[in-house]
Amino acid sequence: MPPNEPFRSSYRGVPPGTRLNGIYEIEAMIGAGGMGEVYKCREIQTGAPVAVKMLLPDMVDNEAALALFRREASALHNLPHDAIVRYFLFTIEPVLQRPYLAMEFVDGRSLSEMLKDGPLTFEALVKLMQRVASGLQAAHERGIIHRDVSPDNIIAPLGDVTRAKIIDFGIARSTQMGDKTIIGSNFAGKENYASPEQAGLFGNDVTGKSDVYSLGLVLFYALTGQKLNMGGSNFELIEKRRRVPDLGAVDLRIRPLLEQMLQPDPAQRPTMADIAAWKGAAVASTLQRGFNPLARPDSPALASATDVRTSPPGGRRALWLGGAVAAALLVLGGGGYAFYNLVWSAPSVAALPPPPVLGSPKSAADKSTEMSSGQSDLARPDVTKPVSKPEPVRPEPVKLPAQPPPVAPPPSADAPGRVDRIRKYIEQYDGGDCFFVLPVAVSQSAAVVEGFGASATPFDGFDKAFRRDQGFGASVGVRQVTPAQCPAIRFLTQAGTNQARAPRIILATTEVKPGETLTGTIENFANRVVELLLVTDRGEVQSMSYLLKPGTDSLSFALPMPRAAGPQLVLAVATPRVLDSLRQPRPMAADTFFLQAGSEAQRANLTITAAARYVMLKN
Repeated sequence: MPPNEPFRSSYRGVPPGTRLNGIYEIEAMIGAGGMGEVYKCREIQTGAPVAVKMLLPDMVDNEAALALFRREASALHNLPHDAIVRYFLFTIEPVLQRPYLAMEFVDGRSLSEMLKDGPLTFEALVKLMQRVASGLQAAHERGIIHRDVSPDNIIAPLGDVTRAKIIDFGIARSTQMGDKTIIGSNFAGKENYASPEQAGLFGNDVTGKSDVYSLGLVLFYALTGQKLNMGGSNFELIEKRRRVPDLGAVDLRIRPLLEQMLQPDPAQRPTMADIAAWKGAAVASTLQRGFNPLARPDSPALASATDVRTSPPGGRRALWLGGAVAAALLVLGGGGYAFYNLVWSAPSVAALPPPPVLGSPKSAADKSTEMSSGQSDLARPDVTKPVSKPEPVRPEPVKLPAQPPPVAPPPSADAPGRVDRIRKYIEQYDGGDCFFVLPVAVSQSAAVVEGFGASATPFDGFDKAFRRDQGFGASVGVRQVTPAQCPAIRFLTQAGTNQARAPRIILATTEVKPGETLTGTIENFANRVVELLLVTDRGEVQSMSYLLKPGTDSLSFALPMPRAAGPQLVLAVATPRVLDSLRQPRPMAADTFFLQAGSEAQRANLTITAAARYVMLKN
């Protein structure tokens, strides 16, 4: 095919030899996904390697995808820092009619790929931390938040962490311009490295402190070789971020720093500038004296940080705060993530989640040839400044459309009332038989909703109705139950709508093998009687209340699971006094069990509340 023959949809990728604007020549495709492709190219005039990200032909007219592309170009254009991949050009190839972004080619491995060989040494970790923090601080100073700090987005040229590069600013947000991501205030980024704010806590206010939290999780993985398990369902994603995770495996020399980086409250975290200036040598002596190893004379933000305390694992939970959490993330590198066992409503084009642009997940070959600086740069491990090279003659790049900064709406005096109305709308929505939804986190313009049902179809209707009536879309996660479990869902519809008074179930995991033991706790029951029920996939209800053990403000349990695979429901029912119908000595069919329980409560004029958690048994 001649170099500039129009792209044919039957050909997967643009062939080698194709020239882009007469500036770059494609050598090979090194990555591809649902929205775009990444190519290794050479600059025609100099022969220097360049990485080019190019939208797919059928994405050219996709407003959301194009906006993400422009966002990355704009972010990189304003970030001249050696720890951030360098931007060269954003334009549209006139023959192919496809937008592309040219940037430096990093000949190295991603941190996630490097960690497959084992954790970093303490010394290497500190160097990596300071370099990455320095680059992100430069971004924060320009009002740009990365929002997707993860091992996949840190590349080490030739494995040298002292020259690490931060990539994929495709979902970065500008705080100076006040604009939002394509999906509004919804979560953007990889769930395991998301901050509490990205998960919907603390008003969903994503700032530079969110990058600090994500970097803390990356550092834990890099130092221990083990990822902290911070993912899961909507509920789990939020609950795991209400307290500092267990850092017992972390080197004592840096543990105090990670404790502060992983504070749930962003106001209690250090800045990237503090992290970049951290001196590990001072830690050993200051730990014994009880000093804060982060503190510096010129760091007022950390002056009082020595009083920060982490919540113990069994401590009280903080109040639920409004916000929103993720819709499924569309990753340009050909993959993505979905919360465990969720069926997501299809988002509209305007609500497409911002992905880590054109990159994750990557194959080993992709990661080993991701964007890099010139080869003369690579020969010197201590290079601190990019090597200049002759500027080729370039056509006038396509200018990004100038848009005035959006004017933020004035704070609504009726904000609490609007949140209450949204919550009530969710609680009172009638989706038909075997349908139950509950609000997980709600704000004026965002909502996380979890539901149970035998089919995803009624939840599609809920999503459309909610968007029409409230003016924005909710993140809807569905746990699909068996038809035999539907009587438990109908029971929840009657007893589970008052979530403020419902007991709260916290499970150690939501996926176990048949026959294993599931551990957890129950909270928020005050002085009421709590019954623990297991509803199997076959629709049998078993009373497990005898397994409850009292503790401080909670009840714990170790629940043996059935030996057959399938979805299980764990229910906690709170009542003012004992109801005999909830303590059946033998397993009973769900329809009979819950009919008797409801009738007894009605005869006694008792108000009961209930909560449920979904557990999948997999071989």
